[in-house]
Amino acid sequence: MRYALFFAPPPTSLLWKKGCQWLGRDAVSGALELQPLFRGLDAETIREVTRTPARYGFHATMVAPFRLKDDLQESQLLDALSEFTADKPPLTIPPLTVSQLDHFFCLRPIRHCVPLQGLASLCTRAFDRFRAPLNPSELARRKAAPLNGQEKKNLEWWGYPYVFEQFRFHFTLTARIAEGKCKDRIHVVLLETFEPLLNDPLVIDALCLFVEPAPGQPLRCLHRFPFASPAPATEERVAHDQQFPIQNLYPRYQCHSS
Repeated sequence: MRYALFFAPPPTSLLWKKGCQWLGRDAVSGALELQPLFRGLDAETIREVTRTPARYGFHATMVAPFRLKDDLQESQLLDALSEFTADKPPLTIPPLTVSQLDHFFCLRPIRHCVPLQGLASLCTRAFDRFRAPLNPSELARRKAAPLNGQEKKNLEWWGYPYVFEQFRFHFTLTARIAEGKCKDRIHVVLLETFEPLLNDPLVIDALCLFVEPAPGQPLRCLHRFPFASPAPATEERVAHDQQFPIQNLYPRYQCHSS
């Protein structure tokens, strides 16, 4: 069994509903969704490009999937999450946009957000004590990806390459897609599907604990841990953002140029 800390929009939100519909699966209820049909893009193509992200559910990773250390229990992780979120204010980040990242499509903020990077760094530090070391097969799978020097060190130290300055907040929408007309058409339909929902800033108002019961099985949202207080008004955001500073978040970590 593996656990992961994700951000997922509230299950009642339009963004959550649209994301689940696109992927064909709701990770809260476990129900399969009828995926939309688009002119010039057949149903099998949509199923194929969404097969892998659908297994994980509509989410943005804060702490990547990990196995618990042998001497720890799920109840301890739940208690730690409850304590961690109890004093965290919701964080308002820039609006999302449909984007490409490493040859796959995703939703990601239109600009870099230092407080969001800070929150992700806090999560990495706070919950690393629960993470069992990667086993040989997990390590081999990760090392098969093209990683730069810092990402390799992150993998060794934190069990995941994309932490701290390498962290990129995003909601994965497709698998990697080769260049061609199919990719162009998918880009168009993603813009048609999601852009009407992306005009406003996004509020990060909770952490969600997702569970993978066994290797290869779909992940389910076990529990949503809301942050403490209402989202700040626009004029309060500057002061609020200082609660997730970027400094002093990187023990054992040195930044190297790519």
